[in-house]
Amino acid sequence: MTQPTKLDALMDSLTTVQREAASWDDGALMLLAGPGSGKTRVLTSRIGRLLLESDPATWRVLALTFTTRAADEMRSRISEIAPEQADRLLVGTFHSFAVELLRQSGSHVGVRTDFKIYSTQPDRTKLLEEAVKSKGVDFPEPLSKAFFVLDGLRDRLVPPEECAKLFQSQQRAEYFSALYDGYHRHLLEQNALDFPAIIFKCHELLTKYPSIAERYRKTFRHICIDEFQDTNSAQYSLIRAFTGPSYRNVFVVADDDQVIYQWNGASPKRLQDFRIDFEATVLQMPTNFRCPEEVVLMANRLVANNKFRSPGKRPLEAGKSSDGASDKVRVLQFETDEHEASGIAQDIAGGISTRSGTVAVLARTKKILDGIKAALVERGIDARIAQRRDAFASVPYQWLHATLMSANRRADEDAFRAFVESGNALWGFEAEADRLIAEAALGNGDLLQSWANWALQSPASGADVPEVVTALSKNLAERSDFHAFCRTTLGVFDRNHAEFESSFASFDEDAEAWKALYREILNTVGREAPLDTFLQELEMRSKEPPLREGTIPLLTIHSSKGNEFNHVYLAGLAEDVLPSFQSKKEGPTSAQLEEERRNCFVAITRCKDTLTMSWAARYGSWNRQPSRFLEEMLQE
Repeated sequence: MTQPTKLDALMDSLTTVQREAASWDDGALMLLAGPGSGKTRVLTSRIGRLLLESDPATWRVLALTFTTRAADEMRSRISEIAPEQADRLLVGTFHSFAVELLRQSGSHVGVRTDFKIYSTQPDRTKLLEEAVKSKGVDFPEPLSKAFFVLDGLRDRLVPPEECAKLFQSQQRAEYFSALYDGYHRHLLEQNALDFPAIIFKCHELLTKYPSIAERYRKTFRHICIDEFQDTNSAQYSLIRAFTGPSYRNVFVVADDDQVIYQWNGASPKRLQDFRIDFEATVLQMPTNFRCPEEVVLMANRLVANNKFRSPGKRPLEAGKSSDGASDKVRVLQFETDEHEASGIAQDIAGGISTRSGTVAVLARTKKILDGIKAALVERGIDARIAQRRDAFASVPYQWLHATLMSANRRADEDAFRAFVESGNALWGFEAEADRLIAEAALGNGDLLQSWANWALQSPASGADVPEVVTALSKNLAERSDFHAFCRTTLGVFDRNHAEFESSFASFDEDAEAWKALYREILNTVGREAPLDTFLQELEMRSKEPPLREGTIPLLTIHSSKGNEFNHVYLAGLAEDVLPSFQSKKEGPTSAQLEEERRNCFVAITRCKDTLTMSWAARYGSWNRQPSRFLEEMLQE
């Protein structure tokens, strides 16, 4: 008898509707999957099945999601199901997929394949300042506020020559057109892209050169998109350009009750567009296996007040049987926001030793989380506000990152100056970047080599410095073994850990972040991947360190998406906080207020065991009433 495979066992473990979704073959399908419904298991089961049941020489599968963490998890799960088929799978975010296409074919739209990605706001601001200066742009508004308009234009896929018609003011139309055109041309001249430009240029590639899109369609027979409700207009247009008029093998997992990124262009309307554009079949998975039954009932009562939902959307069904406990849901009331922070901290401190599993605190705004963090720390509880970090914060890891960037871009003067500046601060050098740039120009133009030659003959503090300089010269300047260089440098960092920890802020956090990122990236791209591929992945990922054991995560509702915790505290359930004052101004039936309701829906459905909600009668100097969402959730 043939032994059952991992896929067989996984398919057997699925419910009837889950198995129906995982067994879907050709054609467009929209899977309406509520929170905790097992959508990741379904998605990975389906992809693994497609790979295993097909001719491996024929085609590949493309899977898109919204975070590198989700992509890594999906890739890992599928690799366990179909380990021999890993090279037939491309899993990534919309941005990483667009980067992949531009690396291969971007020269058609003026993007050379070795383009640089600028993800941090300081880098983008510097590029914009350079564009204004080099192009002679007269821009009367603060440049720091210009990106709101520039990014919005590119998110709407509006090219520079067409943007003027979108402004009501003729004067603003003229100077924003000049700024946009100057910035766009400067990016191309520098062979650089910032994040909004990645989707913009990839869409341009696929629409201007449909034969390229057709070639990729033949390569990727199936497309799977997770968290489809989070797509903005540009991302959806990218998919439409990729698929063309007749490609239909698009499988999306979505939940219109979890659209909470309207500020980034997400909309419940996108689900209706997909159903029409792709003539998609709709399948629903409403059973929630995560939350207590009480929370499932609350979530249904809450979201039933929203009108912008898919036709025929079924309410959530409780998949966990009740254990009869009476404290699954609590509501705590306080006099002030300070009392709320202190009360939550005290409640966590009193129950942390008796409760098993994870504990997390959620709130609509970071300001509320700041107060709760201070109250937790005051009680000796380690807590951290989880938020994306685009750059390393400590000098040692800034230098390590800058060194790899300079090794990959040997003639890039901006990257070299960052490398020299951080190296001076870390190792006690007094290198002059401009002088070394001039010396390199007299030779082969290799800036890193010019620094290595200089540093080998220069005094610097610290007995370990010559070891690092020699490793740089040997492994990076003379050849490209960045793994050997990283091993040597990290060994020096470890030997000097106490000194670096006391001298450089955030050194410990960066050390943890680097180790996690290095491991994740190599698992994604393989150890044999070249330095530019490694750096591309590094640029796309947050530099936030992983949570230590016992640390309480504090998350905004937006950053909690995709997570689950045993015990969830949702703070700030007061009018003008959640829902926000701005959404209330738009009216009780507005799209903005409905999104606030979805924010609350997402927050409460993160819990697995208990949910504690709280509000205060005064926040700052303002008196507040309990949130309308509390009444909606708790009404019988």
